[in-house]
Amino acid sequence: MDQITESQRHLPLDGAINLRDLGGYRGRDGRLVRWGKIYRSGHMAKLSERGQQQLMALGISEIHDFRRPEERQRAPTPDLSSNIVEGYDMSIGSVSKFWDYLFAGGMSDQRAFDLVLNSYRSCAADVIPGYRQLFSHLLRPDEGATLFHCAAGKDRTGMAAALILTALEVPREDIIEDYMLTQKYFDSEVLMGLIEEHLRNAGADEWQRSWLVPYCAVYPEYLEAFFDSVEAHSGTVANYLERELGVGVEQRAALAERYLQYS
Repeated sequence: MDQITESQRHLPLDGAINLRDLGGYRGRDGRLVRWGKIYRSGHMAKLSERGQQQLMALGISEIHDFRRPEERQRAPTPDLSSNIVEGYDMSIGSVSKFWDYLFAGGMSDQRAFDLVLNSYRSCAADVIPGYRQLFSHLLRPDEGATLFHCAAGKDRTGMAAALILTALEVPREDIIEDYMLTQKYFDSEVLMGLIEEHLRNAGADEWQRSWLVPYCAVYPEYLEAFFDSVEAHSGTVANYLERELGVGVEQRAALAERYLQYS
């Protein structure tokens, strides 16, 4: 990957969570992903007034919120001038098995990791409606920028970013590197605290914090498991993009024209 400065990639706006620009990666025909066109993030609820002004200065015309209704209710998006696109209601797996193992006394570090890994490995069909909608918006003529986010900006957002970069023919190693930047720019302690609050509210009285780490962190194996899921579903990632997400050869060329440029 070409050398990218931290100030270009990460946008530490006041109250932003894991906000990053997807620009600068080298894709189709050696062209670079344009800066300032596609952003990925965690939720917007903690943006201060100054942070909101900073965000709007980026020229974002659409914000796509992948979260479920109860998540949006807990952490509502502030009143921004961008068009907020909701209705995705996406999830990459149930935490019910975590509760089952926890209350049965069968939880361990490895089992927690495997539960998250299997969520990535089994979600290719579940995420199709949401990601198909996202790509349909990315393909529309629009001079503004697009931002998409979930709660932490790591799982649902990470897979979306991976598919977009794949459609732009960014090498897999760079896609995984982008995914792993969450380790640097996301405060996992915040999510850890929220999970522990849910555990207490559910009546759990004993757990190891290490069991929660797989739910708060990212690992290369997670994204590889998602790609494995996609390939098991459709044969290849290209087939998945075309058959399930409506991003065939013509659409990939249109995305390249819109979001790539020669350096």
